[in-house]
Amino acid sequence: MPDEDIQQKEEATKEILKQAEVDLPEEEQMKMGKPLKDDTGVNPADMEFLQMLMSKIEDGEIDLHVPSSLLNEPVYEALSEEAQGKADYNAMTLLSTIRQIRQLWEMGDKESYQIQNLVHQVRMTKERLEEVGGDIYII
Repeated sequence: MPDEDIQQKEEATKEILKQAEVDLPEEEQMKMGKPLKDDTGVNPADMEFLQMLMSKIEDGEIDLHVPSSLLNEPVYEALSEEAQGKADYNAMTLLSTIRQIRQLWEMGDKESYQIQNLVHQVRMTKERLEEVGGDIYII
């Protein structure tokens, strides 16, 4: 009897899933995978920051897999060992978000809500960190 119950439940589940299947045209599927675009435009300060970031990446000044490439070495060297550790940790976090931004940028989503939020997050985090430790980062 328990095997029959399991089999009935499996069949019921398959039937429900079959009813829920929807075949979307490829064009619709492509639209669903793209972040929404903000028709009001990007904050000018964030757009300037975004363009500066992309320029530094393209020029090779920022290596997306080397967190230390974000550090302003003269300022960093003057920090205490504890402050350097925090700067290193924050550089990894910032660089991870910058990689996401770069990926969206390369996909052509330069004015989506997603890229705007990520750029704003990086800019605000950088400014907050530099209020405490000085001009630690080159961004």
